[in-house]
Amino acid sequence: MKKFKIDSFTRVSERVQTPITKFGGQPVWLTEPQWPLSSGWDKRPMMFIGQIELNPQLFPTPNVSVPLMAYLFVTHAESMEEGFFDPDIIDPDGGENAIILQPGGEVLIDTAPLVNGPTLWDDNGETYEGIPQLQEAQDPKFLASKSYILLTKDEQNAYSDEVDGDKIGGVPFFFQGDGWPDDSNWRLLLQLHANFKPFCLLAGASPTIFAFVNEDLTTGKLVIQDC
Repeated sequence: MKKFKIDSFTRVSERVQTPITKFGGQPVWLTEPQWPLSSGWDKRPMMFIGQIELNPQLFPTPNVSVPLMAYLFVTHAESMEEGFFDPDIIDPDGGENAIILQPGGEVLIDTAPLVNGPTLWDDNGETYEGIPQLQEAQDPKFLASKSYILLTKDEQNAYSDEVDGDKIGGVPFFFQGDGWPDDSNWRLLLQLHANFKPFCLLAGASPTIFAFVNEDLTTGKLVIQDC
C-alpha cells in the first residue's frame, strides 16, 4: 500500500494561495467556502488543521477526473489562553470535527461561507502555516487487532515500525482497537501524531489523528485515539 511519510514540516513566510497539501494558515478553497461549525459551543467555527490534495497515486478512483482536496477541521481553542478542550472531538460523528471534500463532497455538518477562520498557532501564539516534506514509501497489508495480537513480539515490533508514524495514505496503526469510523469501506487519508509538532494541536494527552475518505471520495470522517 503506497504512502507518503511526513518527514518534517517547513514553515512558510508568505501565505499559501495555491491548492497544495499544507497545514495551518487558511484554506485554499477549490469551490465556495464551507467552514464547519461546532455542533455545540454556540456554533463557533472549527479550527482549520490543514488541507490534503487527494493524489491519484494514493486515491485512484475511475469516476473522478478533477483535482480533489480534503480540508480537516476540529473544534479547538483559538489560543492557549482560551484553554478549553472538547472531548467529543475524538468521535467521527460527534459534531466536533469535520472533513470537507471539494468539489462535490457530501457535507455532514453545518457550515458557513467563511473564507478565513481559526487556524493553527505555534508555541509563541503566532499563526502557523507549513508544508510537509514527504517521502514515498510502502505499507504492508493492514492487520486487524485480532490478527496483530497473534504475532510474536518481534513481528509486532516489525509491523509497528512500518505502519506507525505520520503519513498520508497507507494503512492505519490503531492502538485502541480497530478504529474505523463505521462498517463502510474507508481509506486512510492522514495519520498524524498531534504532539511535538511545530504547531499546537490540542487533541488529548498523547493523541493520534486518523482521517479517512470513502472509496468514491465523496465523504470524509476523522477519528482520534488517545493513550
